[in-house]
Amino acid sequence: MKQESELKLQAYLDGELSRWQARKVAAWLANDQQAKALLNELTIAKTALAAGEPEVKLPESREFYWSKIQRQIQTVEMPQPRPVPAFLVAWRRLLAPLAGVALILFLTVFSFQMYDAGEDSRHHLAVVENLSEHTGAYSFRSQSEKMFVVWVYDRSEETDAESDPAEDQVDQ
Repeated sequence: MKQESELKLQAYLDGELSRWQARKVAAWLANDQQAKALLNELTIAKTALAAGEPEVKLPESREFYWSKIQRQIQTVEMPQPRPVPAFLVAWRRLLAPLAGVALILFLTVFSFQMYDAGEDSRHHLAVVENLSEHTGAYSFRSQSEKMFVVWVYDRSEETDAESDPAEDQVDQ
C-alpha cells in the first residue's frame, strides 16, 4: 500500500476529510481488506495512546493560567535597572564638557606644533601627486617665507614646444 493511501486512512480515522472524500474512502474500505486491516490497527493504536495520556485539570481557566505564565516570563526577561548614584551623574555632567574642551586644546596645540618646525625641514615634506597624464606640475617650497607653491600646466603645450625644434631642424 502506498504512503498516500495510508495517510488518507489516518485522516479518515481522525475525521479530517471532507464528506465527499470520507464517502470515497468508505467505499474503498468496503472493497479492500488490506486497507480495512490497517484502519483496524490505527484505531487500536489511537485508543491505546488516548488511554495512556493522563488528563490534567487546572484549578483556573486556561486563559488565566497562560496569562500567569506570560507575566512571569516578562518579569524575568526585563531586569530592573539599577539606580545610578547621584555623584556619578554629577561627574558625567562635568566631565563631558571638560573632555570636549581638552580635545579642542590638544588639537590646537598639535596644529601649531605641526606648522612651526623652525629650521628642521624634515617635518615639512609634501608630496604632490599628479594622476592625470594630460597635466604636469612643478612645486616650490620656501622655508624662510613658509610658503609652498604648486604650478599646474597643460602637457599638450609641452609636447608642442618639443616638436617645434624638431621641425626647425628638418627645415634647415
